[in-house]
Amino acid sequence: YPALAGESWTVTSLTGGEAGPTVFINAGIHGAEYPAIQTVIEIGNLLDPTRLRGTVVLMPVVNLPGFRERSMFVCPVDGKNPNRMFPGTPDGSYSQQLAHALMANFITQAGAHIDLHGGDMVEALVPFSVCQAGESSAARDAFDLASSFGLPYLLVVDRPIQPSSGTTTCGAASAAGIPSFIAEAGGIGLLEPESVRLLRDGVLRVLGRLGMIDDAPSPAEKPVVLSSFEWLYTPVEGLFYPIIGVGDEVGAGSVVGTIGTLTGEEIAVIHAPVSGKVLFLTTSPAMKENGLLMGIGVA
Repeated sequence: YPALAGESWTVTSLTGGEAGPTVFINAGIHGAEYPAIQTVIEIGNLLDPTRLRGTVVLMPVVNLPGFRERSMFVCPVDGKNPNRMFPGTPDGSYSQQLAHALMANFITQAGAHIDLHGGDMVEALVPFSVCQAGESSAARDAFDLASSFGLPYLLVVDRPIQPSSGTTTCGAASAAGIPSFIAEAGGIGLLEPESVRLLRDGVLRVLGRLGMIDDAPSPAEKPVVLSSFEWLYTPVEGLFYPIIGVGDEVGAGSVVGTIGTLTGEEIAVIHAPVSGKVLFLTTSPAMKENGLLMGIGVA
């Protein structure tokens, strides 16, 4: 991987005294999602190998350039979103090589995979999980593990691998036969203890579900299952004035915000294309043309 030469990733591997599954857990595919990163750090210090069955492999930050530069959504080396590049390629750009290395050396070597995320530097969100739709054993097992994780919403979506780029970690892992899901909590650049707790408890529930630990937190309520994820973009550049908040229910066709100019003129009215729950909302009013405004989860 020539583009990755010179980098050194932090990886912790804990192997128990009894046989059991191997689980790979990472965060920091987006470098400014701090509760996820902190969760992986804490799991590494919390687990007792003498009471663990199997192996847990932990990587707190995948996208090191993004972490260093506080880069939102993308890797600053090539401007690509690493979580749309999987399974990657060994001779592509930095993000494509990074995705290939993570798939080849970690995800496909595990029996299950958890990819921890959250709202980026300018995103507020409702905690939710994402897994790949499908009838394969990997997809079914991922749904079971994501449900056990315990976040209030679970998106079950079909994200096939795009020939020109790729797909998410869980989409590529599912295609490779590995149960994998994404779990998201926290956002807007804050290291919130409650978001860390949600993710940490979720990881421990999954390890308990897999029979790897005995002292997992109590089971959470079953999540609300959502079948699609509609993202809204602004048609023009300007200032975004939302009239709804993250977690709100919106109806198809309802007004969710407006776009204004720097002289105070309203130049666009934003309507919800579907009915559903606002799972994330961009908190910065500054918008480029085609800038991302929010994501709506649909039952």
